[in-house]
Amino acid sequence: MPRPAHPFEGIQHVAVKVSDIGRALRFYTGILGFTVSEIHEPGEHPALPEVGLCFLRSTALHHDLNLVFRRGKDPDLEALPKTDQGRTKDLGMHHFALRVRDRAEFDAWEAWLRANGVEIVRGPLVHSPTHPEGDGTWGENRAMYFCDPDGHRIEIFCEMAEMDPRTNGIEPRWYAERLRQEGLDPSRFPPVPPYRPVAR
Repeated sequence: MPRPAHPFEGIQHVAVKVSDIGRALRFYTGILGFTVSEIHEPGEHPALPEVGLCFLRSTALHHDLNLVFRRGKDPDLEALPKTDQGRTKDLGMHHFALRVRDRAEFDAWEAWLRANGVEIVRGPLVHSPTHPEGDGTWGENRAMYFCDPDGHRIEIFCEMAEMDPRTNGIEPRWYAERLRQEGLDPSRFPPVPPYRPVAR
């Protein structure tokens, strides 16, 4: 049987387990500005006897983020470390990312997070091996990372590279325009060549 012909339209939402739904909601609605679409307690539906679901949105869609929670305070969950899970050696989620429109919005979010006492655990930085501000990593995007109260690492980013499907390289016009907007000469900072997969 062949794989369906059309590629995915993107990753639409992520669901994270939280130890305290009230604390998580204060962070996601109060600090990050998500809106609650619906919240349902554990056992409200027979298919979900142990966990509740809180559907949050930042777009017109019903949900962009789900918070999965248990009833009351669970001592086992409270005992777990609430530090940056991006640094933890396990097989869980490393981070999820929230896209903003442009550099001005990115800078405004940085100021807002800092004003609200949210520690930025990495960045702000530019993921790029060629940009003069680049950290040598990949993606050609500006990024900063911080954590929710349970230690889930979250990225806010802008300027993710657009790709040329013919070459599997960074789209040249996008790259040049991005540098020009920052007052840089694209001819001085050429993009990395197209990625060629290595056999494993």
